[in-house]
Amino acid sequence: MTTSSSVDVKQNIKVSAKTVFLEDYSKAKENKFLFCYKISIQNNSNKSVKLLNRHWIIIDSNSKKDEVKGSGVLGLQPELSPGAKHEYLSFCNLETNFGTMEGSYEFVDQENNTFFVDIPRFYLADNLNEFDKPRFQRGSIVQHKEDGYYAVVTDYDMYFINDEEIYNKDETKPAKDKPWFYVLINKTNAISYIAQENLVPAGEFVEIEHPLVDFFFKDFDDEKYIRNDKTWDELKGS
Repeated sequence: MTTSSSVDVKQNIKVSAKTVFLEDYSKAKENKFLFCYKISIQNNSNKSVKLLNRHWIIIDSNSKKDEVKGSGVLGLQPELSPGAKHEYLSFCNLETNFGTMEGSYEFVDQENNTFFVDIPRFYLADNLNEFDKPRFQRGSIVQHKEDGYYAVVTDYDMYFINDEEIYNKDETKPAKDKPWFYVLINKTNAISYIAQENLVPAGEFVEIEHPLVDFFFKDFDDEKYIRNDKTWDELKGS
């Protein structure tokens, strides 16, 4: 994909998009393909603007078309002063391993003029990874860089979306815009939420002793645990 196909500039607002395929959360045999996309909105005008609404057109390789309309992005209506940039990550589920997304954002400027900016067509494909995937998968055995403990990954977020109190307790103040992992800590009953930059591969298979291993994992091989389909909501209800 060429850069120009995923970048559009209108009213001096530049919108660009990049995608990554999340194999760990996809099931090809069940026609479930999950993609993460990163949107960057740059205000190159001399006026402050506010993003009001979004409109998406999503088409898979079976020509199935979905439209999504709503207020703002991820529950926010970001305001961008001249020169400011807003970036966010979101997700798209497809029934095929290839598709496209495009659409528009509605903005209002400081003089109360509304206008639309195109979201250029970009591609979702299982062989297209335009920014870094998470370093670890569900079932990966990891070690904390500072504390040295071993743990197993149950799930992850592509960016920090947990309670601010959890983040404030981490004295290293890791990046929020990188993946964060839910882990079961070895030889404890503890569950933790750890930034990718604070974890390293275990380097060898370590059998994790934790009461929830059997809940989240159905087996293990020489390198990692094999995740089942149980969710955190199921755990809360059990």
